[in-house]
Amino acid sequence: MNRRLIIMITVLVGLALIILTGVQAYWVHSAVKLRETGFQRSVAEAMGDVMNRLEKAEMSRQMRKNKEYNNLLRAIDSLDYLIYLETGRLPGDERGAFNYQRQQEWDNVYEDNQWKFIKKSDSVQMHFPGSDSVVATPGDLSERARQLHRKKAFLLNQVFEEMFNSPFVPNIETRISTGFLDTLINVALKAKGINTEYQFGVFCEPRNLMVLEKNDVFRERLLKEGLFFPLFGGNGFMSGDHLVIMFPNQTRYLLLQMSSMLIISGGLMIMIIIAFAVMLIAIFRQKKLSEMKNDFINNMTHEFKTPISTVSLACEVLNDPDVPKTDELLHAYIDIISQENKRLGVLAEKILQTAILEKGQLNLRKEELDLHEVISDIIRKMSIQVQIRDGSIVPQLEASNPFIFADRVHITNMITNLLDNANKYTPKKPLITVATENRDNGLLISITDNGMGISKANQKKIFEKLYRVPTGDVHNVKGFGLGLSYVKFIADKHEGEVFVESEPGKGSTFRVWLPFGGK
Repeated sequence: MNRRLIIMITVLVGLALIILTGVQAYWVHSAVKLRETGFQRSVAEAMGDVMNRLEKAEMSRQMRKNKEYNNLLRAIDSLDYLIYLETGRLPGDERGAFNYQRQQEWDNVYEDNQWKFIKKSDSVQMHFPGSDSVVATPGDLSERARQLHRKKAFLLNQVFEEMFNSPFVPNIETRISTGFLDTLINVALKAKGINTEYQFGVFCEPRNLMVLEKNDVFRERLLKEGLFFPLFGGNGFMSGDHLVIMFPNQTRYLLLQMSSMLIISGGLMIMIIIAFAVMLIAIFRQKKLSEMKNDFINNMTHEFKTPISTVSLACEVLNDPDVPKTDELLHAYIDIISQENKRLGVLAEKILQTAILEKGQLNLRKEELDLHEVISDIIRKMSIQVQIRDGSIVPQLEASNPFIFADRVHITNMITNLLDNANKYTPKKPLITVATENRDNGLLISITDNGMGISKANQKKIFEKLYRVPTGDVHNVKGFGLGLSYVKFIADKHEGEVFVESEPGKGSTFRVWLPFGGK
């Protein structure tokens, strides 16, 4: 799969994912708006119930007030009757109990920015035994004595009339209390299934004043964000008083109501995004792995071609009848064939390491090793290669306990790979130091060189399989990119760790820690 096709697929899937995310976000937004509309409708219905309860309470209060007023009027009329008995004669000259009926008519008048109740007429009909009804008014008794006696009765009548039938509608704060209103609102909201914090107040529009409020901290928010409901509008006119209610946590409450839907929707979107990201990572990793495998095959072919050509050339010389077969010549060519054969063996070992890394399975044959002995043997074999380049290997084997429980073959290959890299990646006169020390119930091996070093970006990748540090257009360092991945693999299998410290142009230090282990 070429790079252009991968980019095209990535762009198309990315656009589809963006569009899907936008559609999902629009759907969630619409669902929230719909839920908010339903919430406001439920609130309006609950406040309608509150208005009805308030009007019923007000009607009950007015009925009690009228009843009390009528009882007082009965007492006053009884006083009037006693005055008639004491100061004058009754129609028909009959004395005794009488029945009466007081007739009152009222009207609503809007004056001075408020509604007033104005009494149009007030009369009393007295029914005496054996006589017709007589309508008595303040002008019916013209006698001096009768007027004096009734003056007190009329004054008392006026006092009670002013108390109970004031032409002004009482202010809303004198008719309802904050606690009573809070109770009604709480009951109404719970009946509609609304269980969230609320704030309310009563705003008097003619006075431009919030006359009642649950918490004055929310006064400004109530006026800006609250829902307004007119109070006592059932009597045919608007009093100008409004119940204002708001829900400070309305958005969070609605989202919690939709939490299951939002979680499922969000979970699906996250799963799609993760799947898309994993797919992209897998595609790019596969492409990178394919490129590295191609490089590996090319390098392997080149590496195998050189010793095979050398051996073939040596065999042709030995088979050429024109070439004299002296002992010295035979020994030289046999030595060449032997060296190239060993080289082919090393290359075959590299291929086997690749198979081990591919399978991820390895059966270790652990035994007690003297790591100083193993390192000394490796240094002795590699010293010739380093000395040819005018370099040296300096051992600093200072561990007091060099014995570990490990697989000899793989530990030997691991240290050999590190020393080989230190030699190959040092341009001139390699100076390699091999040190050991005991640390954290194990043994720490440090291999330091004065080579070209490794950048921070590449340090994170050098232990990946088939990865080789890029060297630009210069390819004078041969290899398959398997050495360090093999080192990490073997260290992990022995429950150890491998670290690198490096700086470009100043060399590198590789440290491998291996536990002592046990049988």
